[in-house]
Amino acid sequence: MTRDLVDYQAQYAEQPYEKYQVTFRKKKLQTILATHPHATLLEVGCGLESIFLDLDSYENMVVVEPSDIFYEKAMLDKATQTGKNITIIKGLLEDVGEELQQFKFDFILVSCLLHEIPDQALFFKTLYSLCHHKTVLHINVPNARSFHRLLAVEMGLIKSEFEMSATNIQFQQHSVFDLATLQQVVENQGFRTIESGTYSFKPFTHGQMQKMIDSGHLTQQMLDGFFHMEKYMPELGSEIYVNVQKDDYPF
Repeated sequence: MTRDLVDYQAQYAEQPYEKYQVTFRKKKLQTILATHPHATLLEVGCGLESIFLDLDSYENMVVVEPSDIFYEKAMLDKATQTGKNITIIKGLLEDVGEELQQFKFDFILVSCLLHEIPDQALFFKTLYSLCHHKTVLHINVPNARSFHRLLAVEMGLIKSEFEMSATNIQFQQHSVFDLATLQQVVENQGFRTIESGTYSFKPFTHGQMQKMIDSGHLTQQMLDGFFHMEKYMPELGSEIYVNVQKDDYPF
């Protein structure tokens, strides 16, 4: 099965609440990047806003983006980053892996993408080839065991937290992960987990969250409070992440 990138672009641009989710996702990413070397950074799939708009601690930034709209937006944004060394490559990671071999990446970012990849084995094979022994690979995906999905189970809306929801189908998502299954997948592909966790707690679906924001029932202060709730509910965030390295890293 191949991804319909034209349809995906249109659906993504209209997704409710996603701009808030992106903000909180980047906030978590900035915290993680602050603890790992990332002089040469690869971002696989940038969406409408590459991480380079919110980061200036890299020396070389490479972005790989296959969709027309996101690629063109990244090129426009790149023009605003005066004096920064940014390379943007149009294409699927699996198709441009050889071109990327010229770089020695300290950190590779795969944000909110893995669950949309139909051939994950090939995707991981390419990622593995781009990692040296100290490269940190960061992967984040939606959390099957997030509070709002578990609530949906208890309400009888879905039979299991791993059931494909209407949103999963709408966005051509092929996999639903919890932290245990995500770690198993990456470790089966030759990586070892060095850090993992959840973040960005939200009690309701994207659509419900957006309606409550629009009606004034949810304020920015409340949303910021939700973000910090992970310390009280460390397994129930709306997204999960793993930071991994090649399993043959020399101790």
